[in-house]
Amino acid sequence: MFTEKQTIIVTTPEELMPLITEAVRAAGCGYPSNISDGPHKKLLAPKDVEREFGIHQKTLAYWRQESIGPAYTSFGRRVFYERAVLEEYIASGRIQTSESK
Repeated sequence: MFTEKQTIIVTTPEELMPLITEAVRAAGCGYPSNISDGPHKKLLAPKDVEREFGIHQKTLAYWRQESIGPAYTSFGRRVFYERAVLEEYIASGRIQTSESK
């Protein structure tokens, strides 16, 4: 048993992730800056796209297979979507309607 005083910290995953990311970066093992975690990350994996935009991963895979949908980048077998490209793709499908009376 430890004789030193210990502290228990209660936190959420959202609060903990930046602390872990910073510790990993400080250790020299960080992600490239454009794939960093956080709400403003530039490149999103399909699971991130599904979580943030509601487009299922299987739909994204089908679109890639059919060469349709938003542009993507691949590194080996890993696939990433640029946030700006996704937002532009979604906005391009916007349909203007008039208010019903």
